[in-house]
Amino acid sequence: MTYKHGIYGQQAPTTDILPPSGVGTLPVYIGTAPVQQLPNPTAAINVPLLLNNYDDAVAKIGYSDDWGTFTLCEAVYAHFKNRIQPIGPIIVINIMDPAVHSKSATSTVTVTNNVGYLDAPAVLSTINITGKVQGEDYKAEYTVDGRVKLTALETGALAASTSVTYTEMDITSVLPADIIGGNTAGVRTGIAVVDLVYQTLNLIPTVIAAPGWSQQKLIKEALVTRAQQINGHWDAVVLADLDISSSDTIAKAIAWKTANGYTDIPLKVGWPKVSSAGRTFWSSTIMGVRLQQTDYASGNVPYISPSNKQVDVTGTEVSSGLSIAFDELQANELNAHGITTFVFRGGIWVLWGPHHANYEYGVDVDPKNIFDASIRMMRFLTNSFQHRYAALLDGPLNRSVVDTILNDAGTWLNSLIADGKLLLGKISFSETSNQTSSMVTGDFVFDIQTTTTPIAKALTFKVQYTTQGLNALFGGEN
Repeated sequence: MTYKHGIYGQQAPTTDILPPSGVGTLPVYIGTAPVQQLPNPTAAINVPLLLNNYDDAVAKIGYSDDWGTFTLCEAVYAHFKNRIQPIGPIIVINIMDPAVHSKSATSTVTVTNNVGYLDAPAVLSTINITGKVQGEDYKAEYTVDGRVKLTALETGALAASTSVTYTEMDITSVLPADIIGGNTAGVRTGIAVVDLVYQTLNLIPTVIAAPGWSQQKLIKEALVTRAQQINGHWDAVVLADLDISSSDTIAKAIAWKTANGYTDIPLKVGWPKVSSAGRTFWSSTIMGVRLQQTDYASGNVPYISPSNKQVDVTGTEVSSGLSIAFDELQANELNAHGITTFVFRGGIWVLWGPHHANYEYGVDVDPKNIFDASIRMMRFLTNSFQHRYAALLDGPLNRSVVDTILNDAGTWLNSLIADGKLLLGKISFSETSNQTSSMVTGDFVFDIQTTTTPIAKALTFKVQYTTQGLNALFGGEN
């Protein structure tokens, strides 16, 4: 190192890479966030919030490494701190309310040079020091590491050992009913807020998840119900987890899935939890990240399965700190029962499993519901047609309009075929599907036939021995 004397400046390379623009698939996460860190927490309760990057997330919902209490922070970290490819935006719905999900607490804070730190999820406005007035004698603010910094102002010093009373967020008071929510007199809460995504953000919700909550059957069922015909139109898929506490082996995971009815067509389930850089994630979170990354790479058309794609994972866990190891053959046991998992192959960790929860090997399954990509493509098509031609509703339907729809939709379908995203796509307007009694009441039907591109679930290369090659020993031809 050379001798230096003076003032110097250097530019360091960027480590927090912003997500790419133009992402079409936007996962919707429902859960709890540390909104007590915000100046106005009520603005972030039971509303859909679009988060574009990590800083945006911190500004809109706060951030804490306590993912057990604040489940939405796991999704924020997984998407925006991803070491493979940061990806976003995402939509979050926080149900945690400081006025409801909280309790009174008291702590003693050590103060040095009139600065002390409170390591608790305290609601800023409720922090109180006896004999002092917040804003006059001291100020309270959250630091980037999630602690509350107490700083004495000029008007009043703080004692070296200061007793602080406050209201802190309490995860034990959050009930499944809070996550499920509902619609009371037009006021939506919990999962029911998904209905507001299109209404307030003009975005179609196509992927829904509630990491940390979806292993509860009632919540899973509410997610699946809400994912179908959102706003009377949109169809989404649900990412969910199996209950780790009741399934610490492959056999138990398979049995638990069946016993608890995690077998819905719109549902993709993951097991077990995974670890990365000392952090533990629910499978559904990592599946959400990988889905968005895969769709972005494929032009925002979900014709490619996220299976066998790299994930930011370093191991699998069945409980905190307790890892579980299994190979591809054992992972296939899970896949055969419609469970997505993770395997280490080719020097990287990949998501493993191209099916949804409805899949059961050896049982007849409608061809369109065998693979995750096919299930999502069918929803992509119905959502796209509804969105594409919404402006024509309540307008006159003459032959010119019919031809316009047929030509426009046909061109779009042909482009998907040309790109390999469909094998077949045809649209027609026939007399058979449009009876006079229906047409006079303004009801018209366009028929679309399609074949989704199949997934190469297994490739077998048959190698056969033959003695013909021995002729080369005698200088002859094989």
